[in-house]
Amino acid sequence: MTVEISIPDEFGSRRNIHVRHAPTRRNSHEAAISDAAREALTTLCHAHREDMAITSRRYYPCRSVERLDAWIANPEAEQNPRLESTIEYLATLNTDYNAALDELDMVRYENRKLRAWVAHGVEPAEEEPVEDPADAPRRKKARYNDPEARTYIRHHED
Repeated sequence: MTVEISIPDEFGSRRNIHVRHAPTRRNSHEAAISDAAREALTTLCHAHREDMAITSRRYYPCRSVERLDAWIANPEAEQNPRLESTIEYLATLNTDYNAALDELDMVRYENRKLRAWVAHGVEPAEEEPVEDPADAPRRKKARYNDPEARTYIRHHED
């Protein structure tokens, strides 16, 4: 599942400028769309972080397309303990959600391998992604508690 972000072009049609994929296959169409949209939102937040820094959306998780880790703006300036604990909780949930999706992807792959082996005695071939110039690289896979795949609260300007 993919989310395509497009802009109008000079010919009256639309041109894709950014494509994000769901990090793993899902059983429902809605879940796959939600995952792909979440991936798009985190990378767009990173791309437009200067514009978002002055809006209420500054606390959305942000991630560069080539990295596994994400960051959330530090809420210390707000002087709001509830917001600080909510942001810490969001960072933990985002980290665990990404790890759960990666584990789900590994389980699905192992399941496909076992089904192919039982049915035909062979392992399934890896699926090759289709190349698209607007396509952002797919998020790399990580193991649970991988320090490179954490969502953290940013304490300095990047």
